[in-house]
Amino acid sequence: MSRAELSDSVKGSSSQISLRRTGLVVFGARIASIFTGLVFLVMMTRSLSAQQFGLYEVITDLVAFSAYPAGLVAFWATRDIARGKMFGKTAIVLNLALSAFGILLYLALSYFSASRIPSASLVNLLFGLLLVPVSYLSQAANAVVAGHRPVVLGYAVIFSEVAKLAVGYPLLIVFKVGIDGVILAVMVANLAQSVASVALAGDSMSSPVSFEQGKRWWANSWLPMLTTLPYMLAIADTFVASLAAGNTVLVAHYQAAFSVAALAGYSLYLASAMYPLLLKGGSDQVTAMTLDLALAFGIPMAVGAAVLANPILHLLNKSLYLDASTALGILALAALANTVTSFFDQVLLGKDRVDVDESAKFSDFLQSSILFVAKVNLALVIVYVAAVYLSVAGGLALGLSTPATLEVWALSQLGILVLGVFIKARRVRAGGKLVVPRSIGYYVVGAGIMALILYLLSPLIVYGNGTFFLALELVAVGGAGIGAYGAFVLAIDKSLRGLLRRALSEGFQ
Repeated sequence: MSRAELSDSVKGSSSQISLRRTGLVVFGARIASIFTGLVFLVMMTRSLSAQQFGLYEVITDLVAFSAYPAGLVAFWATRDIARGKMFGKTAIVLNLALSAFGILLYLALSYFSASRIPSASLVNLLFGLLLVPVSYLSQAANAVVAGHRPVVLGYAVIFSEVAKLAVGYPLLIVFKVGIDGVILAVMVANLAQSVASVALAGDSMSSPVSFEQGKRWWANSWLPMLTTLPYMLAIADTFVASLAAGNTVLVAHYQAAFSVAALAGYSLYLASAMYPLLLKGGSDQVTAMTLDLALAFGIPMAVGAAVLANPILHLLNKSLYLDASTALGILALAALANTVTSFFDQVLLGKDRVDVDESAKFSDFLQSSILFVAKVNLALVIVYVAAVYLSVAGGLALGLSTPATLEVWALSQLGILVLGVFIKARRVRAGGKLVVPRSIGYYVVGAGIMALILYLLSPLIVYGNGTFFLALELVAVGGAGIGAYGAFVLAIDKSLRGLLRRALSEGFQ
């Protein structure tokens, strides 16, 4: 079956999920959030010191650790709802109840962090407690719509970004509240996203609260615990680095680069509909189309972020974070690798049917792709976190400069992710058809043309005319590069032209 002939809509019990429309809506919302996110990031880096910016990253780590139990419910909620069991209310109520435990966990972690990181203010850490219950609600709401109407994830992002800027601008720019203003803005943004998701959740909220279903999810929480633990450990890299360095300044420089580089991974949102479609029984053609689109957007985004690293970091806070420019380029490539490895995760988890049988035992799961993904990710992330600690602690002991330390950190991340891509690709190929897009060569060549244009035009960017003009110059130069890439790829790849034409026409239906 060709891409032109692929019917990518699979009917569920009460809804129809469109791969193309959902992917483009969610991806489009995320692309728009690049601009709003950069505005908020600039407001943060211009109003916070490097120490405070790094401290905020520690707070987000602590919130993620404290909200870890929320993911145990979210895992099952998405899978069951995608298969027609509309227990959205159960997921919301159960996660809100679990948030009480998350609050206690956050308090304990805050006191521990304040004692180990001298530059961490306990007052600021405790104020971050506001983010914990909202995180539980957000994870449940997103899990519900991800299984039933994933297109809602795109709409919810729009509400979130508008709310974040509406609250963040007066608090950070007008009243100079500082890190507490960042926390309040993020809290309101997450709350807005959650409310929008719940309001648009549709039939997924139709069944009454089922304590029996909640007990079943919790009894089987060992499985999502294994699958989500690697992601939790992965975001612990900045926390571990703060402990190794004894301060939050190095983490601030890393996070400035990572926040920009992570935008290159937004192409993964094109796969928003793939996971629920695979849970419903979608074919290999669904995965082939999704990977094609993800690479078509992801490759140029990674290359663009790497080439324009200097002016982008200058936009954040003039020369403060410029020493992370090389690390940003490496992290942009790592974001692309993360897109591919996360894509393989979704394929393996979505196609595995072992949990359909509610009587399945642990022995039934041992050979499943679900446990394979968990084992591989856990092994890789343990190696990565250890590498982060060694690179930071060793770098300080050896007298490495901040840029060199950041580059070693970034290279360790890239290497682990690339290794994960190869390991998971073998598993996908063993369990079905691994379709490598024929157009990937076009995307690489097109990205090379774009990189050349960006390199030649970058001297036109002037740094002394203020933030607003610098942003306009970046948009103009970036737009020229994107235009060249798009023109080349669309001119040479007929099938991609047809795919985008159908996707756009479907999106406006």
